[in-house]
Amino acid sequence: MPPPPSRIRLLGPITIEPTRLGAPKLACVLAALALRPGTPVAQTELIDRVWDGDPPDAVLNVLYSYVARLRAALKSVPGAAIRRAGSHGYVLDIDPSAIDLHAVRALRDEARRTAGRPAEATEGVRRPHETRKRAGRPEQALERVGRPAEALELLRQACELVGDDALVGLSGRWADETRAALAAERLELLTERYAAELDAGHHAAVLGDLTALSDAEPLAEPVAELLMLAYYRSGRPADALTRFETTRTRLRDELGADPSQRLRDLHLQILNHDPTLDLPTAAPIQLPSDIPGFTGRTTELKALEQLAESASLAAVVGPGGAGKTALAVHWGHSMIDRFPGGLLYVNLRGFDEGDMVSPREALGRLLVAMNLPGDAVPDDVDAAAELFRATTADRGVLVILDNARSAEQVRPLLPGAGAFTIVTSRDRLTGLIALNDARPVPVGMLDQAEAMELLTRILGADRVQSESEAAARLAELCGHLALALRIAAAHLAGEPIIRIADYVDELERRDRLDVLAVDGDPSATVTANLELSYRVLDQDTRDLFARLGMLPGEDFAEELITSASGSAETATLRALRRLVTAHLVEQPRVRRYRMHDLVRLYAARTGERELGEQDRSTLIDSFIEWHHDRAYQPINDEETNIFLACETLADHPKLWRLVLPLRNTINEWRFISRVQRLIEVGTRRAEEAADGLGLFRMTSMAATARRATGDSDAAIELGTRALTLAEPLTAREQTVASGNLGIYLFDYGDLAGSAAAFIRGVDLAIASGNTRSQLIFTSSMAQVLVRLGRFDEAEAYVRSAEALGEDALSPEQRIRLELSNAEIHFNRGDFERAMVAADRAIAIARQGSYGHLDMWCMQVQAQILLHSGRAEEARALYDEEVRQVRSRKMVSYEPEALSYLASVLVELREYAGAGELIAEARRKQPQVGRGLQVFVNLVLAGVHNGLGEFETALAHATEAVTGYAAMPWPARHELALVALADAYAGLGDPGTAREHRASADRIACPVNQLRRHR
Repeated sequence: MPPPPSRIRLLGPITIEPTRLGAPKLACVLAALALRPGTPVAQTELIDRVWDGDPPDAVLNVLYSYVARLRAALKSVPGAAIRRAGSHGYVLDIDPSAIDLHAVRALRDEARRTAGRPAEATEGVRRPHETRKRAGRPEQALERVGRPAEALELLRQACELVGDDALVGLSGRWADETRAALAAERLELLTERYAAELDAGHHAAVLGDLTALSDAEPLAEPVAELLMLAYYRSGRPADALTRFETTRTRLRDELGADPSQRLRDLHLQILNHDPTLDLPTAAPIQLPSDIPGFTGRTTELKALEQLAESASLAAVVGPGGAGKTALAVHWGHSMIDRFPGGLLYVNLRGFDEGDMVSPREALGRLLVAMNLPGDAVPDDVDAAAELFRATTADRGVLVILDNARSAEQVRPLLPGAGAFTIVTSRDRLTGLIALNDARPVPVGMLDQAEAMELLTRILGADRVQSESEAAARLAELCGHLALALRIAAAHLAGEPIIRIADYVDELERRDRLDVLAVDGDPSATVTANLELSYRVLDQDTRDLFARLGMLPGEDFAEELITSASGSAETATLRALRRLVTAHLVEQPRVRRYRMHDLVRLYAARTGERELGEQDRSTLIDSFIEWHHDRAYQPINDEETNIFLACETLADHPKLWRLVLPLRNTINEWRFISRVQRLIEVGTRRAEEAADGLGLFRMTSMAATARRATGDSDAAIELGTRALTLAEPLTAREQTVASGNLGIYLFDYGDLAGSAAAFIRGVDLAIASGNTRSQLIFTSSMAQVLVRLGRFDEAEAYVRSAEALGEDALSPEQRIRLELSNAEIHFNRGDFERAMVAADRAIAIARQGSYGHLDMWCMQVQAQILLHSGRAEEARALYDEEVRQVRSRKMVSYEPEALSYLASVLVELREYAGAGELIAEARRKQPQVGRGLQVFVNLVLAGVHNGLGEFETALAHATEAVTGYAAMPWPARHELALVALADAYAGLGDPGTAREHRASADRIACPVNQLRRHR
């Protein structure tokens, strides 16, 4: 790598690239400033250095002119400038690396740090044949050992920047003294560089350079010493002795001195062919071969590199087949220069077909690798461990302990201070982390890009790119597990005529675990790899693993696992922790667990093999009941699992009990079509089993689903059928049927019928003590009653619900009652009290997850703001509601949210924007409930009145008046009459307009008072 470019050169002719400064005094001013960038230089100091004690009379003017010329020249250097420092000095502001001298010093200092020496080292250069004693804190030992190859490269870059002479063209006392100091600094740098070259074994390659340098610096004993050693190691001891004589003669003739003791000692060592002058014996490198196609793992490799600087022990942990060993070995091969003491490796066989390697056996292998005779290794484990620590201490050794079973197996094998150890294991090695300060480096699945890179390395870019979609699907079917991908790629590489898509098809048709295997190599299978993890589990943990394998879904709540385990909670949680520790189960977040796809398939096999048919049946029943019992709780965490389980258990006679929790999904207007398909299957299973309760539940859900799609007629029909099905059942089912029918009639626009159904349902709930249904339907009923103008009746039911007491109310129920109070106050025209109640509701909603209730809160707040003259604030709330609807994928509710936002835009006179929102809502859902359609007509009447399209406005307003009169909804009827009056007025019929406005005035609902008078 070439050294970085310098913009200002002092080591040679003074230059501001690309221009050499020909005027010596101008160059001297620059040199004086550039030697100390960022530091003020006094005018007196500059004058003394430039004019050598003999300045001209107008020296300040001349100096200023030089500074001005330099300022102009420095414009070509980014970020460089000369500024005044106080009233009597100048400073050069510049990145020091832009000046060759400082760039050289920075490279030299970095080289020293990289080599494990202090950057400010001044004790002289260590010669290659010396053994430097390492001292200091143990945790710093690895850093002191350094990375010699990197350090040498940095020194080479520094030497490329230095010329033969510095400050060429400058004269005077200061220039001469500075040049001499820089020459000594250059000689020290070159000496360091060539010492490092000899350390690296490059004695023959640098022999010519060293000879030239020694000839140029005949009195420099360190250079003579390096040259003598280079001659000796190149097999030319006579030339080494001749160089000694030449140096001794020059020292005596020119300095009247003898060579130093160091040089004389080296002379004697050469005469005696001292073996310590030879290159050191190669340190042991036991690592298995690196994988040529090693792929990805950038984050993990970086983590190991950082830990090697700051720690002594890394635990590379992850599931079998993830590539832990490959990662550790690959990193070790890339760091050979960093560990001059050797790279040791032992496979501890903690998870293997054979016997686990004992600590004593492993210590024997490691100590023999460190050149100790086998009979010198003590039989006692503790004594052998002490010897290993002493042997490896402060020698810069990397130890890889692969495939460890446990922390207990590893602890005796930890080396001495200054070594770095990597332990790989399928176990989490929690004890090693807790007691030995091991730093975990988790190794999971490859990401998509890494998986594609792995396939590309094995199969070739053309083959993978030509079937990119099939390759991506292959990675998915392999679960992005490195071992599975390599097995699949090996099959494809061995059969070039087979398309990737064909292999993918085979994986999808057959048992993936059977396909992901190499014929004739029992160990090269995903199943065998998983078996190694399973076989070391205790019986309780194996049993839980088998049971989890039988459960459908993506992940599991801790409560579900406890329920399905068949064991006590304490024992279940203990076994669950063991599965997590063994990387057979993952814990993506608190109290939730999952299995990798291939592990799940293996667990399912295990369950089929280890559990009897009755046990499996009981387990599935328990799974269904667990979900059924939570049908009225938030579904967020379980929704995906229930969908998958319903598809897996589609033939189960009690399927409807698993479908029932998806009522929450319908209530949030999501995945309606998918839920409807499951309702149809659940209905058939209930009919086949003559399960009246199941048939009622599925019919009720079917009605709610139709309501969500905007099919009010079908919802009412199904709701009426559900009411009939509930008659032979309990009061609870009759309550639900009546309340739900009230909702469907409300959507249809039959407010009177809706109120009657709600009242029947709530009264049934009160009579039967069903407080949950009472609270749910009271809030819905209150909405209907206030729209009918029956405020006192609504308030009475709300107060009856509140009388149950705070302790009886869940947060969700408190939200509903606060919103009911807000609706009552709002429709009475008391906007201040309405907003206080709505604010209380949304404050509770924000403390947890309560489905769509936060949307309801926003809608009520927005209506209060709109009717109280704060349309811009209402718009902001409706904008947020639409954003939330889209982010939650509440597709069926989006048209209603867009319609309400459009109504605010009409109020703000943004008629075109309002029309666009209505058009968008119609595109998204052409069919909506009759009640919503009447509201859309009211909004469109306002849009077309605002655009001056009065004929169209008249048609929409007429539909709105008719619809709201039939409901009846007096407040909206009043607004529709006003829109109708505006249309007639626009058409030039003021008389009819006055008649309709008078009709509106006779209604005069309190909620509309402020809005109509603006």
